[in-house]
Amino acid sequence: MNHHDLEHADPPFPELGEEVELFLETEAREGVLLYERDGELQKKPMAPWERGLKARVPVHASPFRYCFRLPQGYLGSHGLERTLPRYDRFFHLLAKPLPPEWALGAVFYQIFPDRFRQGRPELAPKEGAWLYGGRPIRKKAWHEPPGEDGAREFYGGDLFGVLEALPYLEALGVEALYLTPIFQSPSSHRYDTEDYHRVDPHLGGEEALRALYEALEARGMKLILDGVFNHVGATHPWFQKALEDPSSPERGMFTFYPDGSYASFWGVKHMPKLDYASALTQERFVFGKEAPVRYWMRLAHGWRLDVAHSIGEGMTNRKDARWLRALARAAKEEREDALVFGELSYDTVPTLRAHTLDGAMHYAGFAHPVMEWLSGRDLHGNPVELEAEDLWRALFDHYAALPLQLRHAMYTLLSSHDIPRALWRLRGDKERFKTAYALLFAFPGSPAVYYGDEVGLSQPNPYEVWRGDPYCRAPFPWDEALWDKDLLAFLRRLILLKKTHPALRLGGLLPLKAPPGVLAFRRRHRRSGGLHGRPEFLISRFTPYPVSRLRAPVSIAQAFSASNVIPAHLLAIGSWRLTRRLRARSSRGIRRRGAALAPAVGPPV
Repeated sequence: MNHHDLEHADPPFPELGEEVELFLETEAREGVLLYERDGELQKKPMAPWERGLKARVPVHASPFRYCFRLPQGYLGSHGLERTLPRYDRFFHLLAKPLPPEWALGAVFYQIFPDRFRQGRPELAPKEGAWLYGGRPIRKKAWHEPPGEDGAREFYGGDLFGVLEALPYLEALGVEALYLTPIFQSPSSHRYDTEDYHRVDPHLGGEEALRALYEALEARGMKLILDGVFNHVGATHPWFQKALEDPSSPERGMFTFYPDGSYASFWGVKHMPKLDYASALTQERFVFGKEAPVRYWMRLAHGWRLDVAHSIGEGMTNRKDARWLRALARAAKEEREDALVFGELSYDTVPTLRAHTLDGAMHYAGFAHPVMEWLSGRDLHGNPVELEAEDLWRALFDHYAALPLQLRHAMYTLLSSHDIPRALWRLRGDKERFKTAYALLFAFPGSPAVYYGDEVGLSQPNPYEVWRGDPYCRAPFPWDEALWDKDLLAFLRRLILLKKTHPALRLGGLLPLKAPPGVLAFRRRHRRSGGLHGRPEFLISRFTPYPVSRLRAPVSIAQAFSASNVIPAHLLAIGSWRLTRRLRARSSRGIRRRGAALAPAVGPPV
């Protein structure tokens, strides 16, 4: 076995120039550390270590890229290779600034403020109060499903409502809230910002934000805001000046064409795109004291950067890495422990390897392949055939390619305000839904629950009408009679295990051999000590899946039913002693029900 992960770097969060000891678990008795410096490979002989080899080396650059040369070949992030791997298959270690330690493996909860909870009904917009897109806005009753009017539909949720819900969220086990935009805007989604320095009065204004922030602080919970810094709303005064006066300084903040038209996000004219080549844009959004990325760090713990992959100069994302890096560091200058992650819809690796952000929404490396495997359809509703082997290849490829410190800071999700809800996508199949969420909490990263998923909230649109937005943004059903209590209890259990088990929080990821159709892996945290630092998991989407088909028996440390059937989806940490005791049971035909997740059995490592 050759194994190298974040747990094998000491210190794991170095300063630039600081020496780091790198450990490699291996049976090899000799090896060389190879690292890149100024385009050349440097060599460092490795010394013996109780579990393999080690070497000490200064982190001279960020990212610091390295691999190991062993007698049987070269070991990089994607395993053993006979020839020297490309630099993109080296291990990548970053130097500070890095994700705050509170964010590693933290449990997030995403809230769409207008749809979560109403605290003060008098704050809600009135029917037809203003025009949006030339049509009057709508005020909908809480029990009504969302419809095609989308952004012009208001339900009246506010930040005081979020404040009222904190006991519920705390009992669920949530550690950090991510709120979609809260700043003044004419739409219910608020991604077309009108004033970055004013919390929308319909959400309760700064008074409500301050009260929420202080209540979260008192509970040891964190607050992440949505930073829409790629574009502004067309009603923003800066854009209006640019539109009306071609000689205004604000004109340079945007990209105008000879015919008077302008660059916008996805061609949506009420979202004109910012140009970061403009010194005025740089001042107002990055470097200035009043830049929102700095200004709101007094009442929040970080940012999710909307469409981070689009932020850049001109009408393009040119110099995107530079400006993402600048935005993240601006936030950290105001709050040292700030977390800044981005919406990177597809391949996150090149951006994150450039030492830009603390992480990203893990769509391409988790949400998309997992849901394709379980639902048989891709993000757009097209049929796909994905086997367990294909799924593992996608998951591990993205995990291995990430810088070591970012593997546990990825905002890992199944549902969001932009994509179809997981339960709807699975046609209401609770067993596969549980499998999806069990995998989410067993996998490295910071798991995120989209509001309402935990009580079985789905979508009103027929399966044939394959849409997320706006149907995935239904109001939270606060009538407990409408809750799926079984799902709620299940999610609470998963959250508790993630928060309390070191291997699930910060452990490395090791693949295990498994029969066709089964995903098998081990989480391991050497610093936690003991056998409880080595949980192993077998995951199948099929039901039933007999234990007799596995090479080794399945164990669950918690409980069995009276009929000697392992409870479906019970995520539990087994012990080697229990494993041996259960061998006899498995031989008598113990079967798993449902799409199951359970610790797998294997010898201690």
